[in-house]
Amino acid sequence: MKSDIIIVGGGVMGASIAYHLLADGFAGTVTIVERDPSYEFASTTRSVGGVRQQFSTEVNIRIGLYSVEAYERFDQEMALDGEPAHAEFQQRGYLFLADESNWAVLNAQYRLQRSLGVEVELLGPEEIRRRLPHLRVERLRGGFWGKRAGYLDPYGVLQGYLRKARSLGAAYLHAEVVRILRRGRRVVGVETQDGRQLVGDEVVLCAGAWSGELAATAGAPLPVQPIPRMVYCFDPAEKFDYELPLVIDPEGLYFRHESGRQVLTGKARPEEPGFRFQWDRDYFMEDLWPRLAQWVPSFECLKLIRGWAGLYAVCTLDENALLGRYPGLEGLYVATGFSGHGLQQAPAVGKGISELIRTGRYETLDLSPLGVERILTGKAERERGVV
Repeated sequence: MKSDIIIVGGGVMGASIAYHLLADGFAGTVTIVERDPSYEFASTTRSVGGVRQQFSTEVNIRIGLYSVEAYERFDQEMALDGEPAHAEFQQRGYLFLADESNWAVLNAQYRLQRSLGVEVELLGPEEIRRRLPHLRVERLRGGFWGKRAGYLDPYGVLQGYLRKARSLGAAYLHAEVVRILRRGRRVVGVETQDGRQLVGDEVVLCAGAWSGELAATAGAPLPVQPIPRMVYCFDPAEKFDYELPLVIDPEGLYFRHESGRQVLTGKARPEEPGFRFQWDRDYFMEDLWPRLAQWVPSFECLKLIRGWAGLYAVCTLDENALLGRYPGLEGLYVATGFSGHGLQQAPAVGKGISELIRTGRYETLDLSPLGVERILTGKAERERGVV
């Protein structure tokens, strides 16, 4: 089997790249290779679905600006036969809470974001209390509000991109890639677990947490590790008569409303790398629940409904994406290492990788600060706004 472009990984990033290539006029063949069409353990479908522009680096802020606009029109742009897609972007905002420990940092980020055109505000404690009457504000210096941010349905986004890409001619192959094939200094295709070899002029590696292992088969090291992250859903005894934004406290605890006024919550903790999908009930009961109740006293009474774990594909260099041509290995492109930001950055990265493959350069948005070559130079582009 031959394809002009082989995309390894059919999650949201691979689907976005395939869609943008074909929508932007690429005339060759595009094949998405996905190991699990059910997406049971995919990072995309296990995401909380947040989308924001509130980052600490200029490149991520610009990606956020582009992607928020893309998601605002996503359901109509991905419509097929008059049926809209179902990203269902809920722009209920992001609220970063600030105390003495992070007030100066958030102020600096606020100034940078405002200078780049992000619609953000600094709120005082009383304004936060007015908007979120159940939140305790005594410890706060203020908050950092992004009104166009929000959350969406990750599976709806994935299916929207996949269906549109396939309608434009993308092929979708259910197979597990186990090796990237190279001849000398050029990538020539991939090999699947069942022994098939797919020949391609370009291979785009966007296999998320599995990217590091696959890149190594081509002798192309990538500093990407699978780091488990857990999410919990609970039913609060008191139902608010307003919608919570996505709230993040100074230590990284987050919570937001889910359908039925249930609440999603989580907080990163130190984890050893590994492909683990077990969630820890005790972590919620002993750590998260008391913290939640400190911020929202009515959360003292709740019922834990469920939990799950997914994987961040963490770039250990600087927790930022690795994008573009792999240096010294012709025909290999990468889009991985998003460290939890892949879903929200998929529109901008899909557009950028499409341009890089088709024209040899970024045109709409300069993604070069996230170029994969920085793993060789050691030039980190560290993102401070990882949640």
